[in-house]
Amino acid sequence: MPQVVDRDDPPPTPPAPPKPIATADQVDITQPNTTVPPPQEQKPPVPITVRLFPSSPGVKNCRGASFVDMELPQNASTEPTFTTKDGQCYNLPGTAQCGIFMGNKADGCEAKLFRGERCSAFSNVAVFQDELRPVGGFFASMSIKCGVIPVEPKPLSLGGLGGKMQKPVQGKGKKARRAVVSAILDDD
Repeated sequence: MPQVVDRDDPPPTPPAPPKPIATADQVDITQPNTTVPPPQEQKPPVPITVRLFPSSPGVKNCRGASFVDMELPQNASTEPTFTTKDGQCYNLPGTAQCGIFMGNKADGCEAKLFRGERCSAFSNVAVFQDELRPVGGFFASMSIKCGVIPVEPKPLSLGGLGGKMQKPVQGKGKKARRAVVSAILDDD
């Protein structure tokens, strides 16, 4: 059961001084801490692949059986075939409505998707990523380009608003309220 005490009463025994964590004899002060944090686990490289489907995309994946399964070489980001200005153009065996484009961000690969054959009538762009993300559209050909340097946008800085923020100007609301109140008081 808790003991009832008066606020002015001193504690029955003073608290013990805090114990030191370590004394100077126990710690070598001249040596720096040489422990190295464990290295972060690196993901294994993802092969650069393209899978195209003739049916429309589902919620999280493409539907149906794929009709194009293609794997690019691991050195596609340095190979001249894939690093030219327009990339390598491929005509598809049919019209695709969904595609999965997998690859490492470091490879910098993208696929421009076209409605027409021989990479005509641009439709969409797909960036190769290391996660499953279906890309939809109607496309009959595609141009694959690698070695594209990714552009990382700067975060938005809203600090520039600083002195530009103003309190709202008092509008007609208060004037109208005063008019109503004065009209009511005048009637009395």
